[in-house]
Amino acid sequence: MKDTYDLPNEDEFDENQPHDSEKQESDAQELDFLARLKRLSDDAQEEAEGRQGAFAFSPEEEAQDEPFGAEFAGDQHNQKESYDLNYAIRRLLMQGLPRGEENKDLRQMVYDEKNLLLRDGVDRPAGGGTIGADSRQAKPSLARAAYVKTQAWADRGGSAYDIFLEYYDLNKQMRFR
Repeated sequence: MKDTYDLPNEDEFDENQPHDSEKQESDAQELDFLARLKRLSDDAQEEAEGRQGAFAFSPEEEAQDEPFGAEFAGDQHNQKESYDLNYAIRRLLMQGLPRGEENKDLRQMVYDEKNLLLRDGVDRPAGGGTIGADSRQAKPSLARAAYVKTQAWADRGGSAYDIFLEYYDLNKQMRFR
């Protein structure tokens, strides 16, 4: 289990793209954002009393170890599966992320990264407003990938920074970042 992650250096962002001043400024802003997120996560972890949000489920829930069978193969639109996966992810995040008003920004950063993935790369508008995409109706393959990462994070009791990086890496793989 890896408790900490090193921040990517500037050369790791889009290695195949030419580096111009605009790109370097963008990369620097991204590194600043990741450093800020890491500080918030570390602060929340230090201030947590005991383990926040136990990940134990009731025996009835544990009996459904394999809720997604072979009928969900492929990437066909399946409203029920997408909906169920979205709320399972949401529940795990609510249980595992630090609570309290002082950690609201940290939680929002994690939720935004998760939703970027589930909304197929559609980012949240800076000024608010209608997004035009709903994470509850994600592609089943994206929802499954997010669920697997979230469940693994919950099982190991990772920090907010850990789950952010999991979603961030998935977004990079899908070229949403």
